[in-house]
Amino acid sequence: MISFSTFRICCSLLLASILFTSPLCQAQSFYAVLVADTKDPSLGASCEKDLEEMSGTLRNISKKIEYNYRELVCHQDKFGKGGIQEAISQIQCKPEDIIFFYYTGHGINAEKSKFPILYLKDENMELETVHRLLKEKKPRFCLTLGDCCNNLFPGRRGMRPAKPVLKGIGVTQDTKILRKLFVEANGDLLISSAKKGERATAHPNEGSFYSNTWMQAIAYAENHNTHVSWETLLADAENRLQENLKSLPDSLKHHSQWVRSFPETVLPCPETSFTEINRFLNVLADEKLDFSERNKLRSLGQKGFFGPSAQVSIYMSDPEKPVETQPIELFLKRIVNTAPLIEEFNFVERLSTLGRGCTYDLVTLQEIRKAK
Repeated sequence: MISFSTFRICCSLLLASILFTSPLCQAQSFYAVLVADTKDPSLGASCEKDLEEMSGTLRNISKKIEYNYRELVCHQDKFGKGGIQEAISQIQCKPEDIIFFYYTGHGINAEKSKFPILYLKDENMELETVHRLLKEKKPRFCLTLGDCCNNLFPGRRGMRPAKPVLKGIGVTQDTKILRKLFVEANGDLLISSAKKGERATAHPNEGSFYSNTWMQAIAYAENHNTHVSWETLLADAENRLQENLKSLPDSLKHHSQWVRSFPETVLPCPETSFTEINRFLNVLADEKLDFSERNKLRSLGQKGFFGPSAQVSIYMSDPEKPVETQPIELFLKRIVNTAPLIEEFNFVERLSTLGRGCTYDLVTLQEIRKAK
């Protein structure tokens, strides 16, 4: 007969075995290093908003892909090279871990790199240098994102008084898209919100424009698409950025850029990706372009993206409750003629039907109207 003390030892060993082999203990780590210039007189409130929104987005992502979230924040007195170096030194990375670095603040460019230099309180750092230091930790996936100016001289980021376009997205429990992006991607990705010589833009209450559109693209892909790659997602974020900036003067317009070091996912029918369809529809609705040019593009796009008898299901807020369905030809003509009324289109791949020859027979779209 087994003694009571032996029974207790066996139970303890069994409990320890269960705990150490549970998903919680086995879960990998998602390190998030968030750097924000929250004390800056002109940009502080915007950076504070960026920090709050990005932290929430990354927490949500790590929870859905079942990674332990480990956040290291460099703001206030820790906003500087010393704070960043200290945060990086705290990362104890395992081969399957993820590292995400995010910077929101001022930036400059000293002509050595096409990526910006982070304009810190003590000593500046190149974004590429930060990316290299993080890669040396040898994570499975490393993403470095700098939302800052990338022009030759230090200066203030452009501040826009108008609100960005409404996001029009909800939240689902689906993790397939997030796992494709963060778990199945092996390598690293370096992103900046502005190309060399450009200034970035921000809204004093809503945060930085590129950060907003990047998070919109993540959320939209998660909720509305069945296929995605980093290339198509970043192209979608860029499209959304340009939609938000189209009313600004050219001196305040900027374009995101990125460099990746992992093989790109091959998507089915890339010519009909949601990114290309979104770009096509939003160009048709751009009243700044000549009517005849948009009309010519309408005919070409109709043949390239849609089947001859394709239907368009249009919704405003809930994709499960379309307000009307129209033949594709009638719909595209309406866009060209009513462009001044339209703010933005969003293609919902998940509720659309791909037919033969990589063209769509049914297209579900969100139509966002301009505020009256």
